[in-house]
Amino acid sequence: MTPQVPALLEAARALATGSPLHALGLVGRDDSAPGLTLRGIAYAQLGDLDLARSALEQAAAGATDPLTLARARAALVEVALGSGAPAQAAAAATTAADALERLGDARNAAMQRLVRARAEVLLGRLNEARRAVEAVLAGDLAPDLRAVASLVQAEIAVRTLASTTARDALARARGALELAPHQLLARAVDALEHELARPVARLWRDGLTSDADLFTIEAASRGELLLVDACRRLVIGGRVTVPLARRSVLFALLLVLARAWPAAVARDELAARAFAVRRVNDSHRARLRVELGRLRKLMDGLGAGPTATGDGYVLASQRDVAVLLPPADDEVARLGLLLGDGASWSAQALAEHAGVSLRTAQRALRALVEQGVAVRTGKGKDVRYTRPGAPIASRMLLLGLVPGV
Repeated sequence: MTPQVPALLEAARALATGSPLHALGLVGRDDSAPGLTLRGIAYAQLGDLDLARSALEQAAAGATDPLTLARARAALVEVALGSGAPAQAAAAATTAADALERLGDARNAAMQRLVRARAEVLLGRLNEARRAVEAVLAGDLAPDLRAVASLVQAEIAVRTLASTTARDALARARGALELAPHQLLARAVDALEHELARPVARLWRDGLTSDADLFTIEAASRGELLLVDACRRLVIGGRVTVPLARRSVLFALLLVLARAWPAAVARDELAARAFAVRRVNDSHRARLRVELGRLRKLMDGLGAGPTATGDGYVLASQRDVAVLLPPADDEVARLGLLLGDGASWSAQALAEHAGVSLRTAQRALRALVEQGVAVRTGKGKDVRYTRPGAPIASRMLLLGLVPGV
């Protein structure tokens, strides 16, 4: 079909305001490379990544000018990211951004650099993500791109439990969207604001347990408390954080002592609960002394550690002790909490982060998918899990695709 430039322009403008159905109505039968590119982006904004990939690959194969080809390839980068391939997307986004920059499309080049930042967030490389966003923000950005950059900053902040910083970034995004309304961006802001305010864990302190949202967790992590985080399996005291996700026995000992604080725990009870045995023998008691010595050494910089008493051990601490617990006492709830940051996780990464076996993580993830708490995307080694409704990059926010200009 011969492309109708006015229809392509109107479709591009519709996509730039987050109106994919209107765009699809304009280019749904346009088989030119620009039309297929816009159609692919519309499909992706609607969440159908398979149709999006097919249309964009056809566009790239049939493109006769370098700019259309570069835009189709850039859109495919976002499809890869949304399909659970952040490592592939991070590398391809830089190449796509450089190509668009050389062709004079600074707007979409900036968007691709933000796509790369999103990929770095999902890979857990937060410092790289920050640098990528700061580099984009140093330029002269349109309001909608500034909103995207603020959203990425908010997601970085959520990953570090900096809820106040995330809220400020979302406020900047809303301010930018007042100048350049965009339905999908507005929904992404709403979704992330909801995540900030939603109870995601329980906080035990002074014998009482209460629901905790991300702001509560941020306040508890500021260093005034010794916070034993049973969700991420780490302990925070002052400016020191000690990860224990890969030291399951040491964390089990710490958790028992923290839940009993300021009281002591009898030696045999501590050994039974930490080693999951019914009857404690001399071998268990000897192992207990060794493991507590290791825990004491790891906690040396926290101003806290296990200390022997007459008949057991107590968690001695210069600060009051609090424990952050999953919303329920099972691995399914704990892994569901880890998915709450909007990131796209592999089963292996979740298992390592949660300190459980891969088989346990896979069982928990299957249960979360069945409950509708998690969404499974990708195939084979690229299978990823995320929370439904979380702001993810697969919503195709490629904003400057205006053919013929």
